[in-house]
Amino acid sequence: MRKEIKYFETYEVTDLKDMLIKTTNKNYNKIAFKLKDENGKIFYKTYSEFKNDVEALSTKLINMGLQNKRIAVMGKNSYSWAVSYLAIVIVGIVVPIDKEASDENIKDFLNISKTEAIIADSKYLDKIFTLKNEIKKEIQLIDIQNTSKYINLEDLMNER
Repeated sequence: MRKEIKYFETYEVTDLKDMLIKTTNKNYNKIAFKLKDENGKIFYKTYSEFKNDVEALSTKLINMGLQNKRIAVMGKNSYSWAVSYLAIVIVGIVVPIDKEASDENIKDFLNISKTEAIIADSKYLDKIFTLKNEIKKEIQLIDIQNTSKYINLEDLMNER
């Protein structure tokens, strides 16, 4: 007896922006992310909410003069990191930096890549801030954790 093979419907995509649009159209109100807030309460993000957040951040990055510029992303795996990474890929050139990288490596990555902005957790931005005299370009610091020290990622996404 032969076991029946199930195939999944596929569709052609041209780039990550096209993938985001087509995936959202297919799964509009389905859950894309299951997350926890600061109190441990579980909440969900749908594909449409994810797409809206990516588009909002992409638009804001363009308005900040960062279209076609190098933008670094650094931090732990999170919803905000995913939104940031995809928004950067859509509008500019992503420079992923390992959160475990040494100060010397971080400085070298930022200098060699000519990064114009970095989106990261505040503890990594603090580290970059201490290296500012060794970094050749002034870099806009965007905080995933939304502290008051740097430009807040959430504020950027909400300024639609």
